[in-house]
Amino acid sequence: MRKVDFFVMSAIVMLAGCGGNGASEATATNAPADAPATEAILPAASDAAVATPPVMPPPVPMPPAPPASDISAPPPAPPPPVSSVTPEAMKGVKGARAVLLTWARALENRQFGTAWDQFGNPPASRAAFTKWWQRYRTITVSAPTGEMEGAAGSSYYTAPAIVTGETIEGKPFRLQGDVILRRVNDVDGATPAQLRWHIESADMKAAGS
Repeated sequence: MRKVDFFVMSAIVMLAGCGGNGASEATATNAPADAPATEAILPAASDAAVATPPVMPPPVPMPPAPPASDISAPPPAPPPPVSSVTPEAMKGVKGARAVLLTWARALENRQFGTAWDQFGNPPASRAAFTKWWQRYRTITVSAPTGEMEGAAGSSYYTAPAIVTGETIEGKPFRLQGDVILRRVNDVDGATPAQLRWHIESADMKAAGS
């Protein structure tokens, strides 16, 4: 009886082992021949990760502008050039001609008040002087030469001048005469105005008169 049971149990174990192998073979046999291998499917997730654009770093902020107090001021302008005419030279011909040319250019530019200022003792009031010269529409002054002389503690510079142009009516005119400039030499009691060159007289008359 025990021998029969043993053989029965052995047969059952052998059948169970054969059944397991058949199932495995069936599973392998039933798979399609052209099915892709497992390794060919798995990288799909990796391909999607590679296609994702890289994350750019945030822009670096620019440093803030310095406050106005920290900005250095521009360098100061260079000083004006020193005139080649020294105070001593202004006492001579250069000083006299500087005043003469100021008077001449002021008339040409119709700045009659400036021309009037060059006189030590103006021959008329500023208004009368201006009105007299306003009769001329264009004015050109020529005073190329002059002579220096001294007398009684003063220096004089005399220059013949010619003034030409057109009147307001469009007629030509010509004036001529001597412009005499004077300055008091360095003497005690002289005022600053007397020590400067100024026009003493400008006797301009119409040509031929």
